[in-house]
Amino acid sequence: MKFNSKASRINPGSFGIIMIWDKSRSKQKKHISDTHSMYSFNLKPQFINLLSIIFLTMHILFSCKPNDSPKNDLPEGVRLLDDRLVLSVVVEEPDIVTPIGIAIDDKDRLYVLESHTHLPPKDYQGLDGDLIKVFEDTNDDGNYDKISVFAEGIKEGMNLAFSHEGHLHLVTSREVWVFYDRDGDGVCEEKKKLMELKKPESVYAHAAMLSITFSDDGFMYLGRGNTGSENWIFEGSDGSQISGYGDGGNVIRAKWDGSQVEEFSTGYWNPFDLKFDSDGRLLVADNDPDSRGPNRLVHAVYKSDFGYKTLFGGSGIHPYLAWNGELPGTLPMAVPLGEAPSGLLNASLTNLPQDYQNQMLCTIWEESTIVRIDMQENGFSVTGKTEVIVEGGEDFRPVAFAVNSKGEIYFTDWVVRYYPNHGRGKIWKLSSKDNDKVFPRNSRREPSDPNNWEKMMKSLDTATIKELRSNLKSDDPFQKHAGIMVLSKKKEEIKNFAKDQDSEIRLGALLAARKSGDNDLEMLAKGFLTDTDLQIRKMALIWIGSSQMVSLKNEIGNALTVGPPSNDLFETYLETVKLLQPDFVNTYQNQLQSRSQALKRELPGNFVSKIVQNNMNPIEMRVYALRFLDNPQEHKKLLISFLAEGVPDALRLETIRTLQNVPDKEVSAKLLELALEASNSATVRSDALAGLSRQPLDDWNQIVPLLESEEENLRIEATRFLRAKIGQPDVKEAFEKHLNKSSSSEGFQHQLQLGLDQELSHRPDVADEKSWYGLLDGNGDSERGRRVFFSNTALCSTCHVMDGRGGDLGPDLSNVGKSKDRNNLIASILYPSAEMSPEWQGWYIKLNDGTLEQGRQIDVGNNDIKLYTQAKGFISVQKEEIADYGMIKESLMPDGLEERLTDQDLRDLLAYLGSFD
Repeated sequence: MKFNSKASRINPGSFGIIMIWDKSRSKQKKHISDTHSMYSFNLKPQFINLLSIIFLTMHILFSCKPNDSPKNDLPEGVRLLDDRLVLSVVVEEPDIVTPIGIAIDDKDRLYVLESHTHLPPKDYQGLDGDLIKVFEDTNDDGNYDKISVFAEGIKEGMNLAFSHEGHLHLVTSREVWVFYDRDGDGVCEEKKKLMELKKPESVYAHAAMLSITFSDDGFMYLGRGNTGSENWIFEGSDGSQISGYGDGGNVIRAKWDGSQVEEFSTGYWNPFDLKFDSDGRLLVADNDPDSRGPNRLVHAVYKSDFGYKTLFGGSGIHPYLAWNGELPGTLPMAVPLGEAPSGLLNASLTNLPQDYQNQMLCTIWEESTIVRIDMQENGFSVTGKTEVIVEGGEDFRPVAFAVNSKGEIYFTDWVVRYYPNHGRGKIWKLSSKDNDKVFPRNSRREPSDPNNWEKMMKSLDTATIKELRSNLKSDDPFQKHAGIMVLSKKKEEIKNFAKDQDSEIRLGALLAARKSGDNDLEMLAKGFLTDTDLQIRKMALIWIGSSQMVSLKNEIGNALTVGPPSNDLFETYLETVKLLQPDFVNTYQNQLQSRSQALKRELPGNFVSKIVQNNMNPIEMRVYALRFLDNPQEHKKLLISFLAEGVPDALRLETIRTLQNVPDKEVSAKLLELALEASNSATVRSDALAGLSRQPLDDWNQIVPLLESEEENLRIEATRFLRAKIGQPDVKEAFEKHLNKSSSSEGFQHQLQLGLDQELSHRPDVADEKSWYGLLDGNGDSERGRRVFFSNTALCSTCHVMDGRGGDLGPDLSNVGKSKDRNNLIASILYPSAEMSPEWQGWYIKLNDGTLEQGRQIDVGNNDIKLYTQAKGFISVQKEEIADYGMIKESLMPDGLEERLTDQDLRDLLAYLGSFD
């Protein structure tokens, strides 16, 4: 970084002018800004007074003060949703452009990071370096009538914060600087680089160094992004270093002077901001991966892991990854957030009404909102929910917060939904209408007393074995993490706990052994592979794969032979095999690719098909292998052979389900043969019929006689298939014939009615939720419900996964029975838009030709917009082709599913969804 004194062109249309004395060069300068740039040039002293008068006169005549009085009327599209608050613009372009970080000193001067190097377009007319501007209200009339430049020549500035010593700190994408203004005139005389991201040599600014905050016990905390999976090295002022390759973003801790750098917490995507709450908890606002959300607020504690690693790609979906504490050893989020959270603020430091105390505020950049977060204690951590208090239009993009001594909030506004520098910008003030509350400066510091989690950690240093066991068995993940941390330093206790009768204690021993980094403890991994607890076997695989214990390469298959495997365990096994392949081990350990996610993770040739074909393997293992068989079309001959008589039904059924999405005339002929053969089980015949719904079938009329079957399941599946053929006279005639038979079951009758487009008149209005609970009360058949889920009638599997199969546009429902009771599931079906998690927020892109694309996980770039869709996966559309885009207010799941299903279908579907709890 250098102070920039280079002369630039002057825009004659600018009138804002501020005189400052730069003591570092003993020269007076004036700085003129317009919508696009800030220019500087040197003046001879004898012309100062004359020019000052000229410009001041012009300024008055044209009413172009650097900052007019705060505006009472909000710009179009901006709404304040709490009428006890007041919101106003205090500075805007040309006096501030593309602002990012903001901080306030003990004189209540605003220090604002003005960006000029954030992906500037090729024709950008602004400066070639960022500025830190100081805005001062010299006469306390509410107008910022003095603007000065504190520092300049900055590249890719990201954030600002004052230390408790009163020195301004700057985080750029690669460095951490401290600035000294010892005479307090608002101009930096000295600067010092404290820390630096030594590698990678080049990285996108939003994936590098991002955020900074201070605690009053002598530490600073920094948020580091995932560096695009590049190997990275971060160095402190004393030469201390930390590094990573294939890990996620992290929170770095160092002393105030930049020494003693260490990793405090890991497993992030891009931690854009971090702040302490009133109880001294470090809260981090983290952005989300490409295909897994939501954005999240997490409570970071020492050596915590929040589950993301770049090695496994940008989607965030992999059996080695977690996002909400799904894997043992990772911690859950505290609060889900909207898209692109950028700034955090402890509302207890403000003059907002009393009910804001102990809450946090967060800017949600992509959604043009500011939310309050109602924080509630949750064991040794917190949880909460968000509520929008400021809502803006397209030209409202809030970024960072700061608070003055009166508790008034100031925040920066990037204004335009466009990443490159663009010459727009605002600074806003948000405060209570009752603004009598004044905060002494020292009350704005975070408390020095340790919070509950820190107290627990200290107490565990002298914990008894009984107390340690209690922590490992706790339902509180933060208490369990504390126990694992303490146990990781006790080698002999780990060995003893690994043989404990209690599976929770054994799991704690596994996680502690892994956390310890002690190679001698890797000998325990082999024993964990054959543990009776499935979760322990999975974590043993992850430990072995992550640590590349190649000596156990031939042992990992044992994890599948102790009791029945699961879909999740089998997928974890396959991924572990990939990580132990010699080529991968060599390229990873020697970092032969700069980006870890570019490393090829591949199974040996025909690995899965060999498992499927090997008759010596347990049937359960072969069944799960079928779900991971790549290109089933290439193995058509093998798969059809599994449909033969004498093959166990479990393998036949999984083969039918695999072939269901392989449209092929030979396949359809075989499925029809299975459906018509009376000697086959009703389940095989019914599944074959269900599979035919997606096949090219010429002889479909052979299914019509199955309406006469005495087997209820067969009749229902035949009817479901034939509903798509209702336009054929013989089908309609058969439906009407059976509808008039009084002996037909209710489920069969309703299926026929829907096929004939007849209303089920006995049903209550969809809004009568309680009546629907009563209507759907009763038993269902989970196996029949599976066929409903994967049917073309319900289309659930188009967007959702169950039992290892389905789409991923919507949430995986494999464990929905653990989180929702029966009535919650009914409500989710009837009212899909009533409760939408942020991670499944829908977005639309409307093209100039009228085409409408809908999906989730939007990613707006400089020139294009990417969107994850159900039909095409990720699509990329050039901005010049787009007429409009935005959030969809309703759920991507359409209303009206109940209209396509019978009462029995719904009961069966509920039974299936609840069968995995």
